[in-house]
Amino acid sequence: MQLILNITAQPATHNEDRQAALFCCYKDGSLLLDARDNKKPARFYLTPKDSFPWEEFIGKLLIAWQLCDYSDVPMQFRPQKRIPQFVLDGIPEEPLANKLKILATLRKQGYFPSLPGRKDTANTATLY
Repeated sequence: MQLILNITAQPATHNEDRQAALFCCYKDGSLLLDARDNKKPARFYLTPKDSFPWEEFIGKLLIAWQLCDYSDVPMQFRPQKRIPQFVLDGIPEEPLANKLKILATLRKQGYFPSLPGRKDTANTATLY
């Protein structure tokens, strides 16, 4: 299952709407995305200040987890152990802020691998 997201136009996307999949999530909150729309650049970063469709991502992530289809799930969100069913059932009903807290709590509890650091944190607009 592909987790293709609609990224709204913003300076990090050269002010164009983009379709992309999350490739990597970093400790500093920045995100590396793989374009799926045949536009350039093929990979681009978003900083924590940029707009990312977390609601859409989490919804698709839940479906991938339930189907056990991790083919397009970033390594940072591939479960290392089975996520309790009550968590999976409850996340959709929560507001976005709580969903993000739940993901952070699951990471702290060892359900996901730890987030890597970025090698080029000096310039978060660096494009691949």
